[in-house]
Amino acid sequence: MLSITTFILLGILGLFLYLLVKYPDKSIGTNERPDLVGPRGLPIIGNLIGIYLKGFTNFNYENLTKYGPNATSTSLGFGRLIAINDPECIEYVMKTNFENYIKPNLLKEALNDVLGDEKCGDSNENWRAIYLTQKIFVKLFEEDTKKLLNIMEAKVQSGETFDLQQLFFRFTLDTFLKITFGLDKNSFADPEEPVRFAMAFDSVQATIDGRFLNPFWKFTEIFSEGGRKMRANCKYLSEFAYKIIKKRRNDPKALKNPKDILNIFMNAKLEDGQYLTDKELRDIILNLIIAGRDTTAQTLSWMMYNVMVNPAIEQKMVNEINTLLSNEKPIPKYEDVKQFEFVQATLYETLRLHPSVPGSVKYCLGNDVLPNGTPVNAGELVIMSAWAMGRDERIWGADAKIFDPERFIKDKNGLKPSQYKFVSFNCGPRLCLGQNFATIEFMTLTTSLLRKYQFEIMPGQKSPPDFGNSVTLPMKDPLLVKVYRRN
Repeated sequence: MLSITTFILLGILGLFLYLLVKYPDKSIGTNERPDLVGPRGLPIIGNLIGIYLKGFTNFNYENLTKYGPNATSTSLGFGRLIAINDPECIEYVMKTNFENYIKPNLLKEALNDVLGDEKCGDSNENWRAIYLTQKIFVKLFEEDTKKLLNIMEAKVQSGETFDLQQLFFRFTLDTFLKITFGLDKNSFADPEEPVRFAMAFDSVQATIDGRFLNPFWKFTEIFSEGGRKMRANCKYLSEFAYKIIKKRRNDPKALKNPKDILNIFMNAKLEDGQYLTDKELRDIILNLIIAGRDTTAQTLSWMMYNVMVNPAIEQKMVNEINTLLSNEKPIPKYEDVKQFEFVQATLYETLRLHPSVPGSVKYCLGNDVLPNGTPVNAGELVIMSAWAMGRDERIWGADAKIFDPERFIKDKNGLKPSQYKFVSFNCGPRLCLGQNFATIEFMTLTTSLLRKYQFEIMPGQKSPPDFGNSVTLPMKDPLLVKVYRRN
Protein backbone atom coordinates (compact mmCIF):
# COMPACT_ATOMS: atom_id res chain seq x y z
CA MET A 1 0.00 0.00 0.00
CA LEU A 2 1.07 3.56 -0.67
CA SER A 3 1.99 5.60 2.37
CA ILE A 4 0.25 8.84 3.36
CA THR A 5 3.43 10.72 2.44
CA THR A 6 3.34 9.22 -1.05
CA PHE A 7 -0.32 10.20 -1.49
CA ILE A 8 0.48 13.77 -0.43
CA LEU A 9 3.42 13.96 -2.82
CA LEU A 10 1.34 12.57 -5.68
CA GLY A 11 -1.39 15.10 -4.84
CA ILE A 12 1.10 17.96 -4.94
CA LEU A 13 2.50 16.69 -8.23
CA GLY A 14 -0.98 16.38 -9.68
CA LEU A 15 -1.88 19.90 -8.60
CA PHE A 16 1.35 21.22 -10.09
CA LEU A 17 0.68 19.49 -13.41
CA TYR A 18 -2.89 20.83 -13.43
CA LEU A 19 -1.66 24.39 -12.83
CA LEU A 20 1.02 23.90 -15.47
CA VAL A 21 -1.61 23.00 -18.05
CA LYS A 22 -4.13 25.65 -16.95
CA TYR A 23 -1.60 28.49 -16.72
CA PRO A 24 1.07 27.64 -19.33
CA ASP A 25 2.14 31.25 -19.96
CA LYS A 26 0.55 33.36 -17.23
CA SER A 27 0.28 33.61 -13.47
CA ILE A 28 -2.16 31.68 -11.30
CA GLY A 29 -5.67 33.11 -11.13
CA THR A 30 -5.54 35.13 -14.35
CA ASN A 31 -7.90 34.65 -17.27
CA GLU A 32 -7.00 34.46 -20.94
CA ARG A 33 -6.91 37.83 -22.70
CA PRO A 34 -6.30 37.04 -26.40
CA ASP A 35 -7.58 40.54 -27.22
CA LEU A 36 -4.52 42.13 -25.57
CA VAL A 37 -0.86 42.06 -26.58
CA GLY A 38 2.14 41.71 -24.32
CA PRO A 39 5.14 39.53 -23.46
CA ARG A 40 4.62 35.80 -22.99
CA GLY A 41 5.04 34.74 -19.37
CA LEU A 42 6.26 31.59 -17.66
CA PRO A 43 3.89 28.91 -16.35
CA ILE A 44 2.27 29.69 -12.98
CA ILE A 45 4.37 32.82 -12.22
CA GLY A 46 3.79 34.76 -15.46
CA ASN A 47 6.19 37.68 -15.96
CA LEU A 48 7.34 37.80 -12.34
CA ILE A 49 11.02 37.16 -13.19
CA GLY A 50 11.08 39.85 -15.88
CA ILE A 51 9.51 42.36 -13.48
CA TYR A 52 11.95 41.39 -10.72
CA LEU A 53 15.05 41.66 -12.94
CA LYS A 54 14.10 44.89 -14.71
CA GLY A 55 11.91 46.62 -12.13
CA PHE A 56 8.37 47.81 -12.83
CA THR A 57 9.44 51.07 -14.46
CA ASN A 58 11.75 49.56 -17.08
CA PHE A 59 9.53 46.50 -17.57
CA ASN A 60 6.46 48.58 -18.40
CA TYR A 61 8.48 51.03 -20.49
CA GLU A 62 9.81 48.22 -22.68
CA ASN A 63 6.35 46.70 -23.09
CA LEU A 64 4.64 49.99 -23.92
CA THR A 65 7.41 50.86 -26.38
CA LYS A 66 6.97 47.53 -28.13
CA TYR A 67 3.22 46.90 -27.81
CA GLY A 68 1.71 50.27 -26.77
CA PRO A 69 -0.40 52.26 -26.23
CA ASN A 70 -1.75 49.27 -24.24
CA ALA A 71 0.26 46.25 -23.12
CA THR A 72 -0.61 43.41 -20.78
CA SER A 73 1.39 41.11 -18.53
CA THR A 74 0.73 38.84 -15.56
CA SER A 75 2.63 38.24 -12.37
CA LEU A 76 2.27 35.99 -9.35
CA GLY A 77 0.97 38.16 -6.53
CA PHE A 78 -0.43 40.85 -8.81
CA GLY A 79 -2.60 39.00 -11.33
CA ARG A 80 -3.17 40.62 -14.71
CA LEU A 81 -1.70 44.05 -15.33
CA ILE A 82 -2.79 46.32 -18.19
CA ALA A 83 -0.38 49.17 -18.88
CA ILE A 84 -1.96 52.15 -20.64
CA ASN A 85 -0.09 54.95 -22.37
CA ASP A 86 -2.82 56.97 -24.03
CA PRO A 87 -3.85 60.43 -22.70
CA GLU A 88 -7.54 59.79 -23.43
CA CYS A 89 -7.47 56.52 -21.50
CA ILE A 90 -5.50 58.13 -18.67
CA GLU A 91 -8.17 60.83 -18.35
CA TYR A 92 -10.91 58.19 -18.35
CA VAL A 93 -9.32 56.16 -15.55
CA MET A 94 -8.15 59.10 -13.46
CA LYS A 95 -11.15 61.39 -13.91
CA THR A 96 -14.16 60.28 -15.99
CA ASN A 97 -14.65 56.92 -14.28
CA PHE A 98 -12.51 57.70 -11.26
CA GLU A 99 -14.73 55.83 -8.77
CA ASN A 100 -14.19 52.52 -10.59
CA TYR A 101 -10.41 52.61 -10.23
CA ILE A 102 -9.04 52.57 -6.69
CA LYS A 103 -5.73 52.09 -4.94
CA PRO A 104 -5.16 48.30 -4.79
CA ASN A 105 -4.90 46.57 -1.43
CA LEU A 106 -1.45 45.21 -2.29
CA LEU A 107 -0.23 48.79 -2.65
CA LYS A 108 -1.88 49.89 0.61
CA GLU A 109 -0.32 46.96 2.44
CA ALA A 110 3.15 47.66 1.03
CA LEU A 111 2.96 51.31 2.11
CA ASN A 112 0.93 51.09 5.31
CA ASP A 113 3.65 50.70 7.92
CA VAL A 114 5.46 53.75 6.52
CA LEU A 115 2.78 56.08 5.20
CA GLY A 116 -0.29 54.77 7.00
CA ASP A 117 -3.71 55.98 5.90
CA GLU A 118 -3.02 59.30 4.21
CA LYS A 119 -6.66 59.93 3.21
CA CYS A 120 -7.17 62.31 6.12
CA GLY A 121 -4.79 64.72 4.40
CA ASP A 122 -7.11 65.13 1.44
CA SER A 123 -9.24 67.92 2.89
CA ASN A 124 -9.30 70.84 0.47
CA GLU A 125 -9.81 73.22 3.39
CA ASN A 126 -6.57 72.07 4.98
CA TRP A 127 -4.67 72.52 1.75
CA ARG A 128 -6.32 75.89 1.18
CA ALA A 129 -4.93 76.97 4.55
CA ILE A 130 -1.46 75.84 3.45
CA TYR A 131 -1.87 77.70 0.16
CA LEU A 132 -2.84 80.91 1.92
CA THR A 133 0.21 80.74 4.18
CA GLN A 134 2.73 79.71 1.54
CA LYS A 135 4.25 83.20 1.45
CA ILE A 136 5.46 82.48 4.99
CA PHE A 137 7.11 79.32 3.75
CA VAL A 138 8.76 81.12 0.83
CA LYS A 139 10.73 83.16 3.38
CA LEU A 140 12.00 79.86 4.80
CA PHE A 141 13.05 78.82 1.29
CA GLU A 142 14.99 82.08 1.04
CA GLU A 143 16.74 81.48 4.38
CA ASP A 144 17.83 77.95 3.44
CA THR A 145 18.82 79.07 -0.06
CA LYS A 146 21.22 81.58 1.53
CA LYS A 147 22.75 78.73 3.55
CA LEU A 148 23.19 76.62 0.42
CA LEU A 149 24.81 79.52 -1.45
CA ASN A 150 27.30 79.86 1.41
CA ILE A 151 28.12 76.16 1.15
CA MET A 152 28.65 76.52 -2.61
CA GLU A 153 31.01 79.42 -1.99
CA ALA A 154 33.03 77.23 0.39
CA LYS A 155 33.20 74.47 -2.22
CA VAL A 156 34.38 76.97 -4.84
CA GLN A 157 37.19 77.93 -2.47
CA SER A 158 38.16 74.32 -1.73
CA GLY A 159 37.82 73.09 -5.33
CA GLU A 160 36.53 69.76 -4.02
CA THR A 161 34.41 67.19 -5.83
CA PHE A 162 31.10 66.52 -4.09
CA ASP A 163 27.77 64.72 -4.49
CA LEU A 164 25.26 67.33 -5.64
CA GLN A 165 22.26 65.02 -5.21
CA GLN A 166 23.11 64.37 -1.56
CA LEU A 167 23.45 68.09 -0.95
CA PHE A 168 20.01 68.70 -2.46
CA PHE A 169 18.55 65.99 -0.23
CA ARG A 170 19.93 67.77 2.82
CA PHE A 171 18.58 71.10 1.60
CA THR A 172 15.04 69.79 1.07
CA LEU A 173 15.13 67.79 4.32
CA ASP A 174 16.04 70.89 6.31
CA THR A 175 13.44 72.97 4.49
CA PHE A 176 10.58 70.51 4.87
CA LEU A 177 11.28 69.66 8.50
CA LYS A 178 11.17 73.39 9.17
CA ILE A 179 7.98 73.91 7.15
CA THR A 180 6.29 70.79 8.48
CA PHE A 181 7.39 70.64 12.12
CA GLY A 182 9.03 74.01 12.75
CA LEU A 183 12.30 72.10 13.30
CA ASP A 184 15.77 73.21 12.24
CA LYS A 185 17.87 70.07 11.85
CA ASN A 186 20.72 72.13 10.37
CA SER A 187 22.07 69.17 8.42
CA PHE A 188 24.12 71.68 6.42
CA ALA A 189 26.33 72.21 9.46
CA ASP A 190 28.36 69.12 8.53
CA PRO A 191 27.50 67.86 5.03
CA GLU A 192 29.60 64.74 5.61
CA GLU A 193 27.75 63.69 8.78
CA PRO A 194 24.97 61.12 8.14
CA VAL A 195 21.46 62.26 9.04
CA ARG A 196 19.55 59.52 10.90
CA PHE A 197 16.15 60.77 9.75
CA ALA A 198 17.20 60.86 6.07
CA MET A 199 18.88 57.45 6.27
CA ALA A 200 15.73 55.91 7.74
CA PHE A 201 13.55 57.47 5.04
CA ASP A 202 15.81 56.30 2.22
CA SER A 203 16.01 52.80 3.63
CA VAL A 204 12.26 52.29 4.04
CA GLN A 205 11.58 53.56 0.51
CA ALA A 206 14.07 51.09 -0.97
CA THR A 207 12.39 48.31 1.01
CA ILE A 208 8.93 49.36 -0.23
CA ASP A 209 10.16 49.29 -3.82
CA GLY A 210 11.43 45.75 -3.21
CA ARG A 211 8.00 44.73 -1.92
CA PHE A 212 6.47 45.47 -5.32
CA LEU A 213 8.85 42.92 -6.83
CA ASN A 214 8.42 40.23 -4.17
CA PRO A 215 4.90 38.80 -3.71
CA PHE A 216 6.13 36.94 -0.61
CA TRP A 217 7.54 39.99 1.20
CA LYS A 218 5.28 39.58 4.24
CA PHE A 219 6.88 36.21 4.87
CA THR A 220 10.50 36.95 3.89
CA GLU A 221 10.67 40.15 5.95
CA ILE A 222 9.83 38.22 9.11
CA PHE A 223 13.22 36.49 8.96
CA SER A 224 15.45 38.75 6.86
CA GLU A 225 17.89 41.40 8.02
CA GLY A 226 16.15 43.80 5.64
CA GLY A 227 12.86 43.16 7.41
CA ARG A 228 14.39 43.76 10.82
CA LYS A 229 15.93 47.01 9.56
CA MET A 230 12.58 48.04 8.07
CA ARG A 231 10.77 47.55 11.38
CA ALA A 232 13.45 49.49 13.26
CA ASN A 233 13.33 52.40 10.80
CA CYS A 234 9.53 52.58 10.82
CA LYS A 235 9.61 52.62 14.63
CA TYR A 236 12.17 55.43 14.60
CA LEU A 237 10.18 57.56 12.12
CA SER A 238 6.93 57.09 14.03
CA GLU A 239 8.50 57.94 17.38
CA PHE A 240 10.13 60.99 15.79
CA ALA A 241 6.74 62.26 14.60
CA TYR A 242 4.82 61.35 17.78
CA LYS A 243 7.37 63.07 19.99
CA ILE A 244 6.95 66.36 18.11
CA ILE A 245 3.14 66.07 18.03
CA LYS A 246 3.03 65.42 21.79
CA LYS A 247 5.29 68.38 22.50
CA ARG A 248 3.08 70.64 20.38
CA ARG A 249 -0.12 69.45 22.08
CA ASN A 250 1.43 70.33 25.44
CA ASP A 251 2.23 73.87 24.29
CA PRO A 252 -1.08 75.71 23.65
CA LYS A 253 0.71 78.95 22.86
CA ALA A 254 2.78 77.38 20.09
CA LEU A 255 -0.28 75.53 18.79
CA LYS A 256 -2.12 78.79 18.13
CA ASN A 257 0.60 80.13 15.85
CA PRO A 258 0.10 78.83 12.26
CA LYS A 259 3.81 78.86 11.55
CA ASP A 260 4.07 75.35 10.13
CA ILE A 261 1.99 72.64 8.47
CA LEU A 262 1.69 70.59 11.67
CA ASN A 263 -0.20 73.44 13.34
CA ILE A 264 -2.53 73.82 10.36
CA PHE A 265 -3.57 70.18 10.55
CA MET A 266 -3.68 70.05 14.36
CA ASN A 267 -6.13 72.97 14.37
CA ALA A 268 -8.20 71.57 11.50
CA LYS A 269 -11.44 69.63 11.95
CA LEU A 270 -12.76 66.73 9.91
CA GLU A 271 -16.24 66.74 8.40
CA ASP A 272 -17.64 65.17 11.56
CA GLY A 273 -16.25 68.01 13.67
CA GLN A 274 -13.50 65.90 15.22
CA TYR A 275 -9.83 66.83 15.34
CA LEU A 276 -7.20 64.59 13.78
CA THR A 277 -5.70 61.91 16.01
CA ASP A 278 -1.98 61.61 16.62
CA LYS A 279 -1.89 58.63 14.26
CA GLU A 280 -3.62 60.59 11.49
CA LEU A 281 -1.24 63.50 12.02
CA ARG A 282 1.74 61.15 11.88
CA ASP A 283 0.52 59.69 8.57
CA ILE A 284 0.00 63.13 7.01
CA ILE A 285 3.38 64.44 8.13
CA LEU A 286 5.39 61.46 6.84
CA ASN A 287 3.53 61.62 3.51
CA LEU A 288 4.30 65.33 3.21
CA ILE A 289 7.99 64.88 3.93
CA ILE A 290 8.37 62.12 1.34
CA ALA A 291 6.39 64.16 -1.18
CA GLY A 292 8.33 67.35 -0.52
CA ARG A 293 11.82 66.35 0.48
CA ASP A 294 12.44 63.50 -1.94
CA THR A 295 10.70 64.62 -5.11
CA THR A 296 12.14 68.15 -5.02
CA ALA A 297 15.71 66.98 -4.34
CA GLN A 298 15.50 64.40 -7.10
CA THR A 299 14.05 66.86 -9.62
CA LEU A 300 16.82 69.34 -8.82
CA SER A 301 19.41 66.61 -9.36
CA TRP A 302 18.00 65.46 -12.70
CA MET A 303 17.63 69.06 -13.85
CA MET A 304 21.24 69.93 -12.95
CA TYR A 305 22.50 66.86 -14.78
CA ASN A 306 20.60 67.85 -17.93
CA VAL A 307 21.80 71.45 -17.65
CA MET A 308 25.43 70.36 -17.29
CA VAL A 309 25.28 68.22 -20.45
CA ASN A 310 23.35 70.88 -22.42
CA PRO A 311 25.41 74.13 -22.23
CA ALA A 312 23.12 75.99 -24.67
CA ILE A 313 20.12 75.38 -22.39
CA GLU A 314 22.14 76.49 -19.37
CA GLN A 315 23.12 79.73 -21.08
CA LYS A 316 19.53 80.49 -22.01
CA MET A 317 18.47 79.92 -18.39
CA VAL A 318 21.24 82.18 -17.11
CA ASN A 319 20.32 84.93 -19.58
CA GLU A 320 16.72 84.86 -18.36
CA ILE A 321 17.77 84.77 -14.69
CA ASN A 322 20.01 87.80 -15.13
CA THR A 323 17.11 89.90 -16.39
CA LEU A 324 15.49 89.67 -12.94
CA LEU A 325 18.24 88.91 -10.43
CA SER A 326 21.44 90.77 -9.57
CA ASN A 327 24.00 91.19 -6.79
CA GLU A 328 21.52 93.48 -5.08
CA LYS A 329 18.72 90.97 -5.56
CA PRO A 330 20.36 87.49 -5.50
CA ILE A 331 17.23 85.51 -4.51
CA PRO A 332 13.82 85.93 -6.18
CA LYS A 333 10.78 87.07 -4.23
CA TYR A 334 7.47 85.24 -4.25
CA GLU A 335 6.02 87.48 -6.94
CA ASP A 336 9.09 87.04 -9.20
CA VAL A 337 9.00 83.28 -9.54
CA LYS A 338 6.45 82.99 -12.34
CA GLN A 339 8.36 85.44 -14.53
CA PHE A 340 11.10 82.85 -15.20
CA GLU A 341 9.38 81.26 -18.19
CA PHE A 342 12.31 79.31 -19.62
CA VAL A 343 13.46 78.12 -16.18
CA GLN A 344 9.96 76.80 -15.51
CA ALA A 345 9.93 75.13 -18.94
CA THR A 346 13.22 73.44 -17.96
CA LEU A 347 11.58 72.21 -14.76
CA TYR A 348 8.70 70.71 -16.76
CA GLU A 349 11.06 69.13 -19.27
CA THR A 350 13.00 67.58 -16.39
CA LEU A 351 9.78 66.15 -14.92
CA ARG A 352 8.63 64.91 -18.33
CA LEU A 353 11.72 62.71 -18.71
CA HIS A 354 12.40 62.11 -15.00
CA PRO A 355 9.01 62.08 -13.23
CA SER A 356 9.27 62.09 -9.45
CA VAL A 357 6.78 59.20 -9.26
CA PRO A 358 7.51 57.09 -12.37
CA GLY A 359 4.31 55.06 -12.27
CA SER A 360 1.01 54.40 -10.52
CA VAL A 361 -1.43 51.51 -10.34
CA LYS A 362 -5.21 51.24 -9.98
CA TYR A 363 -7.52 48.31 -9.20
CA CYS A 364 -10.59 47.95 -11.43
CA LEU A 365 -13.75 47.40 -9.36
CA GLY A 366 -16.20 46.58 -12.15
CA ASN A 367 -15.97 45.43 -15.76
CA ASP A 368 -15.23 48.41 -17.97
CA VAL A 369 -14.17 49.47 -21.46
CA LEU A 370 -11.56 52.18 -22.06
CA PRO A 371 -12.17 54.90 -24.67
CA ASN A 372 -9.95 53.11 -27.21
CA GLY A 373 -12.11 49.96 -26.93
CA THR A 374 -9.87 48.00 -24.54
CA PRO A 375 -11.92 45.95 -22.04
CA VAL A 376 -10.76 45.96 -18.42
CA ASN A 377 -12.20 43.24 -16.22
CA ALA A 378 -12.99 43.56 -12.53
CA GLY A 379 -9.96 42.63 -10.45
CA GLU A 380 -7.40 43.57 -13.07
CA LEU A 381 -4.76 46.21 -12.40
CA VAL A 382 -4.27 49.25 -14.62
CA ILE A 383 -0.71 50.60 -14.75
CA MET A 384 0.05 54.20 -15.75
CA SER A 385 3.72 54.89 -16.45
CA ALA A 386 4.76 58.55 -16.38
CA TRP A 387 8.27 57.39 -17.30
CA ALA A 388 7.03 55.68 -20.47
CA MET A 389 4.64 58.50 -21.41
CA GLY A 390 7.41 61.10 -21.29
CA ARG A 391 9.44 59.09 -23.83
CA ASP A 392 6.57 58.12 -26.12
CA GLU A 393 6.97 59.49 -29.65
CA ARG A 394 3.24 58.99 -30.23
CA ILE A 395 2.60 61.59 -27.53
CA TRP A 396 5.56 63.98 -27.74
CA GLY A 397 6.81 63.55 -31.31
CA ALA A 398 9.98 62.15 -32.87
CA ASP A 399 12.22 64.09 -30.45
CA ALA A 400 10.47 62.69 -27.35
CA LYS A 401 13.72 61.37 -25.84
CA ILE A 402 15.59 64.66 -26.35
CA PHE A 403 15.81 67.18 -23.50
CA ASP A 404 14.30 70.34 -24.96
CA PRO A 405 12.51 72.86 -22.70
CA GLU A 406 11.41 74.84 -25.76
CA ARG A 407 8.70 72.25 -26.43
CA PHE A 408 6.66 73.68 -23.54
CA ILE A 409 7.04 77.26 -24.73
CA LYS A 410 6.20 76.45 -28.36
CA ASP A 411 3.27 74.18 -27.51
CA LYS A 412 -0.20 75.71 -27.80
CA ASN A 413 -0.81 75.02 -24.10
CA GLY A 414 2.56 76.49 -23.10
CA LEU A 415 3.34 76.16 -19.41
CA LYS A 416 -0.14 74.76 -18.75
CA PRO A 417 0.16 71.38 -20.50
CA SER A 418 -2.65 68.85 -20.40
CA GLN A 419 -2.40 66.99 -17.09
CA TYR A 420 -3.35 63.76 -18.92
CA LYS A 421 -0.40 64.11 -21.30
CA PHE A 422 2.07 65.60 -18.83
CA VAL A 423 1.29 63.40 -15.82
CA SER A 424 4.28 64.22 -13.63
CA PHE A 425 2.05 66.01 -11.11
CA ASN A 426 -0.54 63.21 -11.33
CA CYS A 427 -3.96 64.16 -12.72
CA GLY A 428 -7.72 64.34 -12.16
CA PRO A 429 -8.95 64.44 -8.53
CA ARG A 430 -5.48 63.22 -7.50
CA LEU A 431 -3.64 66.15 -9.09
CA CYS A 432 -0.71 67.04 -6.82
CA LEU A 433 -1.96 69.60 -4.29
CA GLY A 434 1.60 70.67 -3.55
CA GLN A 435 2.47 71.44 -7.18
CA ASN A 436 2.64 75.20 -6.71
CA PHE A 437 4.50 74.78 -3.45
CA ALA A 438 7.20 72.56 -5.02
CA THR A 439 7.52 74.79 -8.07
CA ILE A 440 8.24 77.84 -5.90
CA GLU A 441 10.95 76.01 -3.97
CA PHE A 442 12.51 74.66 -7.16
CA MET A 443 12.49 78.03 -8.93
CA THR A 444 13.86 79.88 -5.91
CA LEU A 445 16.84 77.58 -5.53
CA THR A 446 17.56 77.02 -9.23
CA THR A 447 17.62 80.69 -10.20
CA SER A 448 19.73 81.65 -7.18
CA LEU A 449 22.28 78.90 -7.83
CA LEU A 450 22.67 79.31 -11.59
CA ARG A 451 22.93 83.08 -11.42
CA LYS A 452 26.12 82.84 -9.41
CA TYR A 453 27.58 79.37 -9.99
CA GLN A 454 28.43 77.02 -12.82
CA PHE A 455 28.59 73.27 -12.24
CA GLU A 456 30.82 70.73 -13.98
CA ILE A 457 30.00 67.03 -14.01
CA MET A 458 33.01 64.85 -13.26
CA PRO A 459 34.10 62.33 -15.94
CA GLY A 460 33.69 58.60 -15.48
CA GLN A 461 30.03 58.69 -14.48
CA LYS A 462 27.30 56.90 -16.41
CA SER A 463 25.42 59.19 -18.77
CA PRO A 464 22.51 59.37 -18.42
CA PRO A 465 22.55 58.17 -14.79
CA ASP A 466 20.57 55.11 -13.74
CA PHE A 467 17.75 55.59 -11.25
CA GLY A 468 17.75 53.77 -7.93
CA ASN A 469 15.22 51.54 -6.19
CA SER A 470 12.71 53.71 -4.37
CA VAL A 471 9.07 54.76 -4.32
CA THR A 472 10.26 57.89 -6.13
CA LEU A 473 13.07 58.41 -8.70
CA PRO A 474 16.48 59.12 -7.16
CA MET A 475 19.72 58.74 -9.07
CA LYS A 476 21.24 55.36 -8.29
CA ASP A 477 24.78 56.69 -7.87
CA PRO A 478 26.19 59.98 -6.55
CA LEU A 479 26.11 62.98 -8.92
CA LEU A 480 29.74 64.04 -8.61
CA VAL A 481 30.45 67.64 -9.58
CA LYS A 482 32.71 70.63 -9.08
CA VAL A 483 31.35 74.15 -8.78
CA TYR A 484 32.86 77.41 -10.03
CA ARG A 485 31.90 81.04 -9.59
CA ARG A 486 30.28 82.27 -12.77
CA ASN A 487 32.06 85.13 -14.57
